[in-house]
Amino acid sequence: MMKKVMASVVLMALVSVSYADTDLDLDAFCNSNGTFQGIVTLNNTNYLRCDLPTSIAVNDTVVLARDSDLAPLFPIVWALPGIVVVGNGHLQNANPSTVDKTVLKIEPGTQIVGAVYSNSALVITRGAQIDARGTPSDPIVFSSIDDDMADTSEWGGLILAGFAESNGCPRANGQDTCEMEGLATPYYYGGGRYLDETMNSGILEYVVIAEGGHEVALESEINGLTLYSVNSSTTINNVHIHNNKDDGIQFFGGDAAVENLWLTCNRDDSVDWEEGFQGSLSNVFIAQGDDADHAFELASGSRIFWPGNRTARGVVTNVTVGFYGSSSGFTDVPLKLTWGTDAYFENIEISGYTQNLCNDTVLAASTNPDRIFAFNNMQYDCTRVIDNTSYMTLPASASATGFSVASFWNAPTPRCE
Repeated sequence: MMKKVMASVVLMALVSVSYADTDLDLDAFCNSNGTFQGIVTLNNTNYLRCDLPTSIAVNDTVVLARDSDLAPLFPIVWALPGIVVVGNGHLQNANPSTVDKTVLKIEPGTQIVGAVYSNSALVITRGAQIDARGTPSDPIVFSSIDDDMADTSEWGGLILAGFAESNGCPRANGQDTCEMEGLATPYYYGGGRYLDETMNSGILEYVVIAEGGHEVALESEINGLTLYSVNSSTTINNVHIHNNKDDGIQFFGGDAAVENLWLTCNRDDSVDWEEGFQGSLSNVFIAQGDDADHAFELASGSRIFWPGNRTARGVVTNVTVGFYGSSSGFTDVPLKLTWGTDAYFENIEISGYTQNLCNDTVLAASTNPDRIFAFNNMQYDCTRVIDNTSYMTLPASASATGFSVASFWNAPTPRCE
């Protein structure tokens, strides 16, 4: 036994590369940032399984490396054993000046998995940051721990939170009131007590999020990517969200800007915004399947648009929306704009919805007086509803190029059934 211990000590002493500014003092096989659980096989590759702790708050940078220092022949798969929280900004009334500012840095090509079929999720809380910069050839992949990308609702999703403005977080009473959806205990977000539009949530580049959306309670799933009061200084581009049980991406307030986004085979809405979101989406490809909900469901956060709330004013440009389900399948209308939202759409191509209406106007007519909808350069095969009282009649179909650029990720063929 002593010889084995000495050999391990010598091997560790030979390692000269330091992957982290701060490590978590856990197992050496996991570069001291996780708990070693043995070797697992995923997609015919052997990985060291390293479970992350459920709380990471060290006010410094922690690196999730692709490879192990101690066993460099094995890549690491970092597992989420439940809700993994980075920072402490989820606590009620967290103060931007004193909140923990941990940065979770994830190397290109790294695998992050939900370890159990539950609401395992990664939550980047207010004040903390994610630094996830993959590459086109080595994306960072979030998925479940199984061997394929064929299923859904096998884990939760990725959540980013900030201190930006949200209609759901009134500051009049001086308390945080905004609680995240899909989590069993209260996790807070937004500038309820302390508004701070300068703190960003980090970087997401060349990131895949697949097979998520676990239902924590009835009608309470986790989105693929949820942005709670995230501001525009957060960098989000080249993200592919696949096979999520709930929405592909959802915005709660803030003004985040997302560019180059692929949303394939998500089971609820592909894009959902509310609570006064005032950001943008550009270069978006959406593939929907049987029984999916809307491609875009957009609101300001309440059926009653009360004074003091800011209007949601999202800008959406260069989008291709396609139905890839079975010929007898059904999905909902592509555009549903309700509850106090403005929207600007430019260069939108919609195809495969010949049996559908293009837009839902009932709620728009009754709840959106004086709202502003702009639709330019739209091409579609669904049926537009011409109703001058709805404030959102589409223009006649014309030529549009949309966004048909292939994803950086070799996703399964987009036939969503």
